[in-house]
Amino acid sequence: MTEHPLPSVEAGASDRLRTGTTAMVAGTLVAAVAAYLFQLIVGNALGPADFAPISILWTIQFLVFTTVFMPMEQLTIRRLNSSEPRAAPWGIFGALIITATVAAVLFGHLTLDRLLAGDPWYLVILAFLILGYGGFALGRGFLAGRLRYRDYGVSTLAESVLRLVLAAALLAAGVGALGISVTLVAGSLVIWLWSPLRGERRRDRGAEPEPGSAGTLATFITANASAQTIVASGPLIVGALGAPVREVSIFFETFLLFRAPLTVSYSLIARVLPPFTAMVERGDHGALRRRAVWIAAAGAVVAVLAYAFGLAFGAGLVELLLPKFRPEAELAAIAAAGMTLATVALFEQQVLIAMRATRRLAGSWLVALLAAALVIAFDGSEPSIRVARAFLAGEATALIALTVAILTRRMP
Repeated sequence: MTEHPLPSVEAGASDRLRTGTTAMVAGTLVAAVAAYLFQLIVGNALGPADFAPISILWTIQFLVFTTVFMPMEQLTIRRLNSSEPRAAPWGIFGALIITATVAAVLFGHLTLDRLLAGDPWYLVILAFLILGYGGFALGRGFLAGRLRYRDYGVSTLAESVLRLVLAAALLAAGVGALGISVTLVAGSLVIWLWSPLRGERRRDRGAEPEPGSAGTLATFITANASAQTIVASGPLIVGALGAPVREVSIFFETFLLFRAPLTVSYSLIARVLPPFTAMVERGDHGALRRRAVWIAAAGAVVAVLAYAFGLAFGAGLVELLLPKFRPEAELAAIAAAGMTLATVALFEQQVLIAMRATRRLAGSWLVALLAAALVIAFDGSEPSIRVARAFLAGEATALIALTVAILTRRMP
């Protein structure tokens, strides 16, 4: 038996889970607000040109975290909530973190003059940034996997609030973009205050790693790489298409502001994956499929409403918060609708993870990535609009493909 049973817990533990869930939701919401305040305060203080290297560091970290590190977090949660105890694949996790760090620094080196103001110190910060968030993701995976939802929520809050407080203090002291970028690293280290790996070496003793861990991670990372290329690589692609740094910063801030639901959801999915896993373990596949259809249908309706809202009010909202970063109305509308679809797709894919269908997950996102690439190849608009339309096409395709994959998945 595992340390904690599947999330059908006895009455004595249900109150703790309920309290922990509340703390997780509250902590995630506060963390999201603090992240946005960081962008508003630092972006307005530095301006679009000086803020550009920080936006690039943020984008690279976000891509690596959601592509490589979130699979480690989510598979750790699923492993710890399985009915059969398995040891953590520490060697695989370590190799992934080191490889991701090297790849990020290499990309930074190749684009140093174009994206990072030609300052090699940004490469040092980038290395520590990726290493720090590799540990952060693993730590949160163990907290959620052991149903320590309160600790998960508070540590998520602390990461974002510490970054904001440090940035505000450094700005008040007159520190520039390079110094502010150090705060991105500091937030990731707070996870260790909660000792997330406490007792894991003892629990792993005598247990074997799950068969096929490397293959499962590989397909999961392929899926997330495709998904995050669509959702988060926009500023990098806009820059690569020849847009000036000001346009890159406006694109980054616009999509960041409308990414609020998705940003919050990256932490909340840690709460829905254990019960989805429990439904699979119980063989309750019909109810799980019905839930997936309901999620997709509701998400599509909300996305249409989000597009209308973004078209009417989105550009003004961005300008109200960031006076120097007003986007075109279409850019704001696409950001609102596309991020809604991305949020829905994120919850939809938790069903496939619970079903251990990571190959279908990867296939769905690869099809979506192809759809986005075709738009970039054949749309002749300016870089920002071109990349935004590709993003919307990719997210719509992904939601359809994920739902089909769930409905056609054969379960024993």
